[in-house]
Amino acid sequence: MAFSDFDERRLAVCLGGLRDCDEATLARGPEPRVLVCGTSETKNSLRHRYGTIYPGNSLKWPYKAYIRQAQDLFRRAAPYSVFAIYPEDSRSRFAFPTLVKSRMVRDRDSGCVLLPLDQRRHWGDLPRIAAMDVPLGEKDNRLVWRGATTGAFKPWYAGMPYASRFYVASLSDDPNLDIGYSEIVQISPETSDLPVEALRPKLRPSLSIEQQLRSKFLLSLEGNDVATGLKWMLYSNSTVVMPRPTCETWACEGELVPYEHYVPVKDDLSDIREVYDWCLANLPACEEIAQNGKRFISRFLDRQNEDRLCRTIAAAYLNKVHLHLDFGLFERLAQRTVVPLDSAIRRARGKA
Repeated sequence: MAFSDFDERRLAVCLGGLRDCDEATLARGPEPRVLVCGTSETKNSLRHRYGTIYPGNSLKWPYKAYIRQAQDLFRRAAPYSVFAIYPEDSRSRFAFPTLVKSRMVRDRDSGCVLLPLDQRRHWGDLPRIAAMDVPLGEKDNRLVWRGATTGAFKPWYAGMPYASRFYVASLSDDPNLDIGYSEIVQISPETSDLPVEALRPKLRPSLSIEQQLRSKFLLSLEGNDVATGLKWMLYSNSTVVMPRPTCETWACEGELVPYEHYVPVKDDLSDIREVYDWCLANLPACEEIAQNGKRFISRFLDRQNEDRLCRTIAAAYLNKVHLHLDFGLFERLAQRTVVPLDSAIRRARGKA
């Protein structure tokens, strides 16, 4: 069965520059902090090999949210194959073909290959949205945002922009713009040009997804990479307001079109009041934008189609990248138990 034009576009976006990766780049191997993993390799084996990068129990979350999910996807293409993965939030550019959850939109020519990693955090809320949501006309008129102080609060290099979340601290108080930090994290003199004291006045009580859905307009701001809640926001009946995406994941955020899927605002939020006034004066347009966003995300919810796309990406990756790992006897025996168990679970799910 052929893919739709939209899915063909998705494949091109997710595979990035894999097709054009040259032999010299492949020969150099993965960059530092990129992990080379077997699709059936055990967590204990990875801990042993990468203990200097992930000491103690620090591999627990990267393994659960990234590595194990990539292993499950790749085992369907080749049970004992090997891949390179960066198992963290990422805005990095990798030359060697590397599986990532996110990358910069401008780096589509790089070796970063997108897969739906950290699925529960980024996609897990979507099934609950319909039951909590109401039509746009029944919502209040506020523009709402809650989020942590993640992202670049201090440029790491000359010319690097601040994260949009940095500018939340400078917004004037406005009852219609319910915008504030839910928590202060990652802030120190080494990481932020704003002290904690300058951020505290913008601390606001946390809002659940259901509470945020009571408002017509939802502000989405990137943090360390993409905005985690953007998928459920687009899937709601509220209108998303956000700066043009600089980072993208499996959801292909770089394909979102201003005034079609979201209402654009400047990166420094300097026009936030003007954008809000435009939204209030153009409610029919905002309702159409909200529905366009919902249709965009709905294209990612066909489980069989998503599985087919993942298998296609895995096959394309393994056709280009030929990594090899040597394992000891006990690890080889452990791996032999993983694949039969994994296959049995999939068969059981298929019958359910």
